[in-house]
Amino acid sequence: MDAQDKELLEKALDYATKASNQAEILLYQNISTPVGFEAEQLKDIETRESWGIGIRVIKDGKIGISSTNNPENYMLAIERAQDLSKFGPEAHFSFPSDQNFGSVNTIDPSVGSIPIERMIESGKSMIQEVKPGKNDVLFDAGLQKSTSQFGLVNSNGLSFSYEKSSFSSWLSGTLIRGTDMLFVSERKRGIQPDWDFGPLISGVERQLDWGKNTVDSPSGNLPVLFMPRAVISILLSPFLSGINGKSVLHGSSPLADKIGTRIFDERISIYDDPWLNNKLTARFADDEGVPTVPRHLVKNGMLETILYDLQTGGQSGKESTGNASRGLGSMPTVTSSYLTIAEGNSSTENLLGKIKDGIVVEQLIGMGQGNTLGGDAGGNILLGYRVKNGVIKGRVKDTMLNCNIYDALNNLDEVGNESEEIGGSLLSPPILCGDISISPRQGK
Repeated sequence: MDAQDKELLEKALDYATKASNQAEILLYQNISTPVGFEAEQLKDIETRESWGIGIRVIKDGKIGISSTNNPENYMLAIERAQDLSKFGPEAHFSFPSDQNFGSVNTIDPSVGSIPIERMIESGKSMIQEVKPGKNDVLFDAGLQKSTSQFGLVNSNGLSFSYEKSSFSSWLSGTLIRGTDMLFVSERKRGIQPDWDFGPLISGVERQLDWGKNTVDSPSGNLPVLFMPRAVISILLSPFLSGINGKSVLHGSSPLADKIGTRIFDERISIYDDPWLNNKLTARFADDEGVPTVPRHLVKNGMLETILYDLQTGGQSGKESTGNASRGLGSMPTVTSSYLTIAEGNSSTENLLGKIKDGIVVEQLIGMGQGNTLGGDAGGNILLGYRVKNGVIKGRVKDTMLNCNIYDALNNLDEVGNESEEIGGSLLSPPILCGDISISPRQGK
């Protein structure tokens, strides 16, 4: 963070504390350059810059929040936050004081200087490598580099900043046959340049191969193999909502009094690690300046922790767990960092071999049906395949999946040993569960 930004943070904090009991100023700026290919043609090359400061004040015991993208308007934004505090929630916390944080690597300095020409050639190369033999498939591809800076100061003496880099690549394909459309995709993200696109290409090719033919879907309570992307969207999302301190505080989580009790099969362990170097989610402090801590969320099926930010922790009589994230103009929310789900002992091939008649799920659409906080998960299978006697027979269409994750993860058959990183923030193996409700649309 340059001297001008640091000076602005200090000036804004000084102004905010004159008419507030406590104040916090957050500064965020980002420079990103995407290179995108659409229908195998270069479509998008544009460097985009964003900058802004977020203000949070505590005045007369209440919280006010505001933001601005114009450095010359910081006084008006602070005054707006102070005015809004009259209508804000009661504060149940004080901002953290200054402290010595640990160290974690969040930036690769080479990312900002990656030549655009190399990104263009890499996008072309991905398409050229995946295209042969697939003339009926149109491919999109892309890469993006970005660098960002984050700074935070508050009226209790806390002051810190850090830089972060990001490098992403993706490949997708669309196959249209009459009224039938198949969409497949793979993506990877990290803080370092990664020019090995083999996993993206092989992942897309596997999905195209498994999904090239459509077959009738089975019906009833059946075994389902959740691939890593489905694990996060279907099985993990309701659980993460359940361990959010806000859900626990409001009494909507089924996990409120379950610390130290078994909620999943003993083969399920979930570890949250914000200290992993070179990961997008790496950070030594959260967005409120609370130190982060690696911890088990679930260990051998036992619930280990509920996650809190400053406000929900204060309301609950708990300490913040250092899991707050926030936008410039919004209240903090509780988030996890880098999640690792422990592997089991079976290869994906062996997991498939256990299925006499069932489904493999890659993606759902229309999630959020039923009592999500209670663990209900379901929706239409956007990409899934029928398995008979261990063999992929083809893609299913017009099929619904419904389950309760606490039932599913207490009735699992096996956890795989071939983990995949999803979105730069989750490392998960495939998980085979029994008795999942599968419902084809009538007439299908």
